[in-house]
Amino acid sequence: MDGGFLPGTDALMVPKTSDGRVLFAIPWHGKLLAGTTDTAVPAADYEPQPLPEEIRFILDTLSEYLNRAPTLADVKSVFVGLRPLVKPANAAQSSKEVSRSHVVEVSASGLVNIFGGKWTTYRQMAQDGIDKAIAHGLLPAAPCRTENLPLHGAHGAKEGFGESRLSVYGGDAEQITALEQSDDKLAQRLHPDHPYTYAQVQWAVRHEAAQTLEDVLARRIRLLFLDAAAAIAAAPDTAAFIGTLAGWDETRVRRECENFVSLAKQYLPDIDENTPAN
Repeated sequence: MDGGFLPGTDALMVPKTSDGRVLFAIPWHGKLLAGTTDTAVPAADYEPQPLPEEIRFILDTLSEYLNRAPTLADVKSVFVGLRPLVKPANAAQSSKEVSRSHVVEVSASGLVNIFGGKWTTYRQMAQDGIDKAIAHGLLPAAPCRTENLPLHGAHGAKEGFGESRLSVYGGDAEQITALEQSDDKLAQRLHPDHPYTYAQVQWAVRHEAAQTLEDVLARRIRLLFLDAAAAIAAAPDTAAFIGTLAGWDETRVRRECENFVSLAKQYLPDIDENTPAN
């Protein structure tokens, strides 16, 4: 939903909702990212979809805290993920009560397994995995370097990036700006309501290993997660542009567009306003 529902740059966290879950609202790329739900599923789907009652629960709970109550019409995109959890010792525990920490085990064959965990602790997971491998004689003894290993784009100067639209690129932002200044086409927006340009698409294909239209519109510039309808509208021209960069023929361009649109439709909110919260 639009960022105006929670002005400013500070996030909101409700530590305990009506059913005991945590709810958050985070300013993200000019929009407001809201969540979360926790529903156990019997099997993992490659493209999981949110349940109508989950969407209603988030909207109803947010209405108690935001400047104005959000409606389904305010929702730009809906998406879910599947979190693997370590099986609890107490089988009666619900999924929201299970620890999000990870467990590292080494199988009899010497395979190091990391179970559970989450993105926000990936460096600790990496260190624990390395330390466990060393302890089992699978790697030479050496300190894990992940704690101080800079990510690509890391920049020594903290000033100069701030909240600019290219700040997420870090040290690469200047090169993308130069691309936009060098070519009118590269400076054009993919969609009039969003700041993403064809220069960013070119950068994704040539420097970020993007292989598909979905890679670009979902995993590189995040348009699918911010505004599914806008992503669908931008898909044909973006696919054609990627085709010129990657050497796709017309069949490949058409297939990429069809596949992406089929996926993106799952991100459009499609529930009845009267759907009860779970």
